[in-house]
Amino acid sequence: MFEYLILMLIFTVPFISFAVYKRRITALGQAAAIGLVIGVPWDTIAAGYFHTWFWSRTALLGIWIGPLPIEEYLFMMLVPMMLIGAALLFRIDLYMHVSCKKETDRLIRTVT
Repeated sequence: MFEYLILMLIFTVPFISFAVYKRRITALGQAAAIGLVIGVPWDTIAAGYFHTWFWSRTALLGIWIGPLPIEEYLFMMLVPMMLIGAALLFRIDLYMHVSCKKETDRLIRTVT
């Protein structure tokens, strides 16, 4: 009955936990807010009005806010938060190459 919620939590909670461990609470909150701001109108229009996709009612909790299930709101918050955790875990940053990092550091020293 709770398949959608369980699968979502299995894939997102480890990454979000790592971001919490790294004390990136503000970034997690901002990611969740941006996910909702972009996702709610998108899903409301696409799924609620145009019926572009749908959810199996047997796989959901059965709580709906407007045309969307509660799990969809959680998805819009948890996935961007998961990406913050994944970026921290895999050390994805602006310095993708050592040579790029050295050049950037040199430019910063010359400017300051």
